[in-house]
Amino acid sequence: MKMKKIFILVLSVSLLGSCTKTLDELLVNPNGPTPESANADLYLTQLQLNFAGFFNGASSYGMELTRQIVMYGPTYQAAYTPTSFDGLWSTAYTGVFKHANALIPVAEKEKKWIAAGMAKTMKAYTMMTLVDMFGDIPYTTANLGSENTNPTIDKGADVYTAAIGLLDQAIADFQKSTAYPGNQDLFFQTSSATGAAKWRTTAKLLKLRAINNTRLVDAGAIGKINTLLADADIVAAMSGTGNDFEFKYSTKQAAPNSRHPRYNGNYSANGSAGDYMGVYFMWSLAADKGGFNNTESRNTSDPRTRYYFYRQQINNNNVTSNTLSCSTFPVPSHYLTGMPFCQFENSFGFWGRNHGDNSGIPPDGPYRTTVGIYPFGGDFDANQGLNVGLNRGAQGAGIQPIWQAAFSNFVAAEAALVGGTGNPRSRLEAGVRASISKVLGYPATVSVAVPSALVPDATRINVYVDKVLARYDAAATVDAKMEVIQQEYYIALWGNGVDAYNNYRRTGKPGRMSYTIAQAGGDMIRSHYYPSVLVNLNKNITQKTIDKKVFWDTNPAILK
Repeated sequence: MKMKKIFILVLSVSLLGSCTKTLDELLVNPNGPTPESANADLYLTQLQLNFAGFFNGASSYGMELTRQIVMYGPTYQAAYTPTSFDGLWSTAYTGVFKHANALIPVAEKEKKWIAAGMAKTMKAYTMMTLVDMFGDIPYTTANLGSENTNPTIDKGADVYTAAIGLLDQAIADFQKSTAYPGNQDLFFQTSSATGAAKWRTTAKLLKLRAINNTRLVDAGAIGKINTLLADADIVAAMSGTGNDFEFKYSTKQAAPNSRHPRYNGNYSANGSAGDYMGVYFMWSLAADKGGFNNTESRNTSDPRTRYYFYRQQINNNNVTSNTLSCSTFPVPSHYLTGMPFCQFENSFGFWGRNHGDNSGIPPDGPYRTTVGIYPFGGDFDANQGLNVGLNRGAQGAGIQPIWQAAFSNFVAAEAALVGGTGNPRSRLEAGVRASISKVLGYPATVSVAVPSALVPDATRINVYVDKVLARYDAAATVDAKMEVIQQEYYIALWGNGVDAYNNYRRTGKPGRMSYTIAQAGGDMIRSHYYPSVLVNLNKNITQKTIDKKVFWDTNPAILK
């Protein structure tokens, strides 16, 4: 009997151990798969969402610094703190890099070359944008987990070289025969016959962008740009919008909310807009080359004005010292002649905020001009004069305009002006027309009908283009002609603060953007503080100053 009990005990322990082993094998979290159990599809969607979030955050900082939306300041030194960038930094390293690094070897093993190329393309863009914002960053020793908890800094130029190398790898991947992700591709969502080609072209376009960024520090840049501009894929992409690289949002409000983040922040149920539009940027469209008018037959402003901005007020009736304090202020004495201040179009309700204005926030949420239908999915300005609210306009079905045909044409114009191939004037005209066509055609892509009487016709568009070209022809120097090119590029970049910020530092253009309201606002931020999550937790890295230029920025000008 005693031997029987021992046998049963031994058998029970054996069975229990076997059962435990079996249960352990089943303990795989489906939301956090191990590399051994993962496949490329499990990583791809999350990578794309994180990449879109990273671009949105990086773009916002650039939009603020280039006066597209307000930077409160009041000085550049005080505008941001290291903690301002913690979220963006974490999204880049734990959202984009971590998922891309996990996806790429799995995709290559499974021969899912398009997925591998997509990951390399998004990773490369993120690498370069971190350099654009912060300068030298951790790269080769980053994301190694417990192997290295204190990664060291890599030179920004080396990170750019590595990123361009990744784009070359991606281009090669997109030329291999493999399955296309289909609807899992959140950027193009096209057929397998064209999906790989669109991504291949995108990688080439981002390489063009990267080389143009480094034009001032690479003696061979113009030759490389000329070669890329002759590439058949790029030639085709510059003449249409079918290869525009943009993340698309939907109208879904909950579970999850997949509307454009800036729509969410401005079209609220309480009828109050969140952002302040930059006075200089609104002036650039509504007043610089003509005058805005509620009566469209009298409207001579930029044809994109009603698409870019939505005015909650179409007149000046609610302007008081309590609602718009700057209306009683004199123009700052340090402003140059012609720099717009406060309400530049007093009759038609353009209501924004000047650069570095950190005065108290008045009860003006129902009065502020806010984002329009393009590219944020808001409302088209048809003189409604109504407060914002939920489910207005395109209901948040906006885009992140990461790279578009218009941008490529402006890059080509810049390069041609300083020794590249082609006619810079023709390239400039192509960029302006491509941008206007994109913007005016956008409502139809999101099934929003615009009143036909308010759609600028060919004559009005031609009048605007002729004004731009007249300015270009009147410019007597290369520098003055560059001003015209970059001003139009700046206008076309609405929604893409990343490249607006890069262009301003590289060229110093637009050169007459309104200064900070405070005369002692300081010099423009040439690169941002390192995030606190980096300097506080890494013994190898110390904080940097905001006057330190990134490696491609050789512009000697003191930018304001």
